[in-house]
Amino acid sequence: MRDVLKSHYKSIGKFTLVGVSNTAIDFLVFILLYEVFGIYYLVAHVCGFMVALCNSFYFNATWTFKRLDKEQWHKQAATYALVNAMGMVLSTLTIFVANFFVWVYAAKVLASLVSFVWNYCASSFFVFNKKSDESSQTE
Repeated sequence: MRDVLKSHYKSIGKFTLVGVSNTAIDFLVFILLYEVFGIYYLVAHVCGFMVALCNSFYFNATWTFKRLDKEQWHKQAATYALVNAMGMVLSTLTIFVANFFVWVYAAKVLASLVSFVWNYCASSFFVFNKKSDESSQTE
């Protein structure tokens, strides 16, 4: 486990910075929709998540992993969207269940942590890894 962390520490740090900005965007949209417009909290959660997704793909592809394939970006974006859709499902289930036990904002923080772990692992291994780039070039 230590070797895995050592090999990923720079990208984990960058992913964390991108994640902080995405979380800020996500929370701002959530608060705006939930508090200001009175939209149901799960709908507000999904909307915030989706807005942050666009920011996330761009910065993770170009800065965190530096693996944006300019000719195949649409495939990367689709894979990234699928990975993040699963992250959204996990975080939505988390906020839904946690909301029975804690304040909605604490549930939102927990949901963000769950999606962070999932999204980093899946992005690193499935979307922006060198092996997937090499296999797409041999096709």
